[in-house]
Amino acid sequence: MKAAQRRRWLGRMARWSGAAASFAAMAAASWPLRAVAKPRPLRAVALAIAPFAMLDASGRKTGLFVEAIELIGRESQRQIEITVAPYARAVAMLRSGEADLMIATSNSAIAGTAEPMGMLWTTEVIAIGRAGVKLEGLQDLRGRTVGMLRGSDYGAAFLDDREYRKHEITDQLQGVRMLLEGRLDASIGTRLALFHAMRLLGVPRARLGATLAVQSREIHLHLSRHNADEALATELRRAVHELRSSGKADALLAKYLAGLPSA
Repeated sequence: MKAAQRRRWLGRMARWSGAAASFAAMAAASWPLRAVAKPRPLRAVALAIAPFAMLDASGRKTGLFVEAIELIGRESQRQIEITVAPYARAVAMLRSGEADLMIATSNSAIAGTAEPMGMLWTTEVIAIGRAGVKLEGLQDLRGRTVGMLRGSDYGAAFLDDREYRKHEITDQLQGVRMLLEGRLDASIGTRLALFHAMRLLGVPRARLGATLAVQSREIHLHLSRHNADEALATELRRAVHELRSSGKADALLAKYLAGLPSA
């Protein structure tokens, strides 16, 4: 009898040990899955202004800011999904948290919405006149109709002066067309965007007037304040620094400046 009881007891112990081992194996298998779970993709919005962000003939996103965001994704080892939107809509997406990232010049509209993660480039903001318009200083824009991107900020000295008749445009392609039609006296934007628009439209430099340097601005990667993740911010700052220090950022900009007029 004692032998039979001993066998039953050993059998129960074996079954309990097997169940415990199975539970331990399941727990061990599930733990790494939680530990290596990937963060959600970051959402970036790129300005729908040539050559910053465009769609090519096949519908693929391309442009200076698109390529820069892709480089930042590789450097930070983060997946980034890119949406292309007009300037005013892009700022609204950053403000609401619909977008996490945006590359743009730093200004008052973005300062209250996002934190800069580092400077990628500096850019010159210029005014270009229609043919025959003489531009030697900002005073020459007073009393004239000047195109500027909807939602853009070129500083209080320009924005608050009612002597400038400001006309909102969606992009520089529209601005150049309106200059050619005589509907604008001048248009303001970055040298890269204005001259690239002329190239896309096949407009020779001689068909428009003189240019005037308005200001120099820094172009930064911005992180929405809705994404208050210091670890992510550190990764992004390191990625931007790497692009600058390695020369990759400047090489990318040079690719888009190639062949454009200098003034």
